[in-house]
Amino acid sequence: MGEPAPERFLGSQHDCEYASDPRKNKELGALLKDRHVLIAGGGRGIGRATAEFFAHTAIKSLSLMALELAEVDETAKLCKEINPNLLTKTAGFDVRDYSKVQEFVDEADREFGRIDVLWMNAGRPPQFLATHESDPGIWWDTVAISLQGSFNFSRAVLPIMRREKGGRIIFTASAGAHVSKGMSSYAIGKLGMVRLAETLHHENKDSGIKTFAIHPGAIRTRFYTDFKEAAEGNIKEGSYVPSKDEGDKRSAETAVHFFKQVEWDTPQLPAGIVVVLASGQMDFMSGRYVDCSRKVEDYVADKDKITGKDLHRVKLVVDDDWFIPQSQD
Repeated sequence: MGEPAPERFLGSQHDCEYASDPRKNKELGALLKDRHVLIAGGGRGIGRATAEFFAHTAIKSLSLMALELAEVDETAKLCKEINPNLLTKTAGFDVRDYSKVQEFVDEADREFGRIDVLWMNAGRPPQFLATHESDPGIWWDTVAISLQGSFNFSRAVLPIMRREKGGRIIFTASAGAHVSKGMSSYAIGKLGMVRLAETLHHENKDSGIKTFAIHPGAIRTRFYTDFKEAAEGNIKEGSYVPSKDEGDKRSAETAVHFFKQVEWDTPQLPAGIVVVLASGQMDFMSGRYVDCSRKVEDYVADKDKITGKDLHRVKLVVDDDWFIPQSQD
């Protein structure tokens, strides 16, 4: 983790564009008419920005949850100010608690009749430490909130989407899925989300369900600011940095250095791509990894190449023919 993160990923966008901005692009918003959307991790940052973007569309309901109920209540209030006719539902609980997930999903289904879009955005940052130095509890929490949370919400929502013969599931993964040093919990959790999206695509494509794993970009959320404050010796209550011991101090300093030369992206960058994916315009990317720093029109222009060469997937690259049969789209 000695080198800073790259400034750019697969694309060069740092903010949403017209094609992904429902505040300006009314045709995009109209594609979501009467849809029912559920966001896990909608309390602040990217989650709040995306909820607000959905409020600018023609969706009918927005169900929001996060660990902190007060935060999602505030998000719902902001969305209602944008769209007074929007139906909202909020709850606060841990995404690792399947019984709570199932209860929330079932209540949304009863109240609104179905769930058309699930965006699983909940997560937590890792310790920026080598595996042999990591705190076991934090290591597993980092994996579980991403991967167990994604499974829990998918497991609860899929029967509803299969009943309705359609739906879209989006996971907030990360380019961190491909990091190979110093943050193994984050890499494994996010890589698992990418693979889960592909698996769900193949299991549910005959039911009209599309699944995606996104890299949201480099967003200056609390994930970063908590590390920055800790590196400066200022650990606040509820910080993602649990203590001032030597390991956590080095983790915070490494995290700050990692992002030292990053050009930060706006929360509206991933918000726009999530809305586009929910609209159906990029269904050919189902089961694949989507980098929000790429333009929508670039993905569309590359559609034949992406599907023809089966790109944007996690693969084992070998010289010989591989014995695992390829899944066919």
